[in-house]
Amino acid sequence: MSGERLDDIAPAFRAAKERWPDAPNLQQHYDDLVLTFENNGSSLVELTKSFLEMVCQTVIRELGATPPASSSPSTSELLACVLDALDLRNQRGAGALGKVISGHNKLADGLTELRNQDGMVAHGKDGFLDAISSRHARVYLLSADTIITLILNAFDGKEPSLLHTREPPGRFRHLNQRIDAGCGLDAEVDETGTLVLHVQAGPQSDDEAIELRVTPSELLYYLDRQAYVSVLEALSGVEPEEPEDEEPVEASSAEPDTEPSPQMPEETEQPVIPPSASGLQLLTEYEGRYADKVTPLYEFVIHSLLGGQDTQAERVLYFVYTLLARMEVLAVVDWHERPSARSRVQVFIKRLMRVAAVEGLDVVAIPSIIEWLAGQIPGNET
Repeated sequence: MSGERLDDIAPAFRAAKERWPDAPNLQQHYDDLVLTFENNGSSLVELTKSFLEMVCQTVIRELGATPPASSSPSTSELLACVLDALDLRNQRGAGALGKVISGHNKLADGLTELRNQDGMVAHGKDGFLDAISSRHARVYLLSADTIITLILNAFDGKEPSLLHTREPPGRFRHLNQRIDAGCGLDAEVDETGTLVLHVQAGPQSDDEAIELRVTPSELLYYLDRQAYVSVLEALSGVEPEEPEDEEPVEASSAEPDTEPSPQMPEETEQPVIPPSASGLQLLTEYEGRYADKVTPLYEFVIHSLLGGQDTQAERVLYFVYTLLARMEVLAVVDWHERPSARSRVQVFIKRLMRVAAVEGLDVVAIPSIIEWLAGQIPGNET
C-alpha cells in the first residue's frame, strides 16, 4: 500500500502471530493479510476481521473460558467473551476504561458492517468497489490493531489455563519449580520396552502415585525431534525383530495316558525349562501367597478355556504357577479397576502365553483370565 509495510502501521498483527507461533491458522492468516495489504487486495476487510476473530478464539481457548453459545458467533460476541475472560468487560459506570471498552465494541460492530458492505469476499456478496481505498483499509487495520493490542496486553497479565494453553513450559517456571521440588520420580522399563514413570506428589503412597507410560518413539518425538530423525536414520533398512517361537517344553517322563493332577508335581526330578529370548522362565513349582489359587486357576484354564482337554497338563500347570507368582507384584490395590495396572497384567499374560506355548490358549482368552483373576485376587494390601 504505497510502499508501506503492514508491520509499520499495524504491528499488533505480527505481535499476535509471534505470540502463538504454533497456531497454524494465525500464521497463515497473517501471511495472507500481508500479501493482500501489499497488493491493495479487496479481501483486506475480510482477512482483517477473520484475524481478529481468530485472536479472540485463541485467547478463549488459552484461558479455558466458556465460548459464546452460538455455533457461529459474531465478532462482537467473541470480543465480549474475551473481555469477560480478561476482566475488562464493559460495565455501566465503569469510568474511563469502560468508555474505552465500549468504543472497542463499537469498532468491532463497525468492522462487521464495513466488511459486509465493502468486502469482495464477504458472505458471497458482490463488492460494489473494485478495490478498497487506502483510507478505508487504514480504518479497518487500525481499528483491529487497537483491539488486538488491548487483548494482548491484558492477556499477558492473566494466567492461562494449564489444560489448554499453547504456552511453552518456560512460561510456568514458578509452577515447574514447585513440582520439581515436591515430587519423587521412579522409572522402570516394562516387558514391552515401554518407559514407565511413577510420579509421587508429596506424601502419597506408592499406590497413589501418578503413572505415565511412554514408548521410545513418543519420548523422542516430543522431547527431541532431531533425535527422533537420527534414530530413524540409524534404523533404516533394519526390520523389526519378530518374537521367536519358543521350543516346546520337553514332556516329563510320565506315561502319555497318565491322567495329570492339578496339584503340584511330586518331588521328582523336574524337566529344565529354558528361559525365553526375553528372559521369562516358567516356574515348575509355586508356594507363594496365592498357592490356594493354583487348583482353581488350573481347572478354570483346563475346563473353561481348553474345553476339558488335559493333554497339556504340565504346560498349563507351569503357566498357572508363573502367572500367580507374577500376580504377587502386579496385583496392586484395585488393580483390575486401574487401566495402567490392568494393562500390565494383560501384557504379562500375553508374554506368558507365548513362552508357555499351551496349544489352544491364545490372546482371545486374556479378557477371561483377567476377569477370573479380578474375582479371585482383589489386590495386595500389605
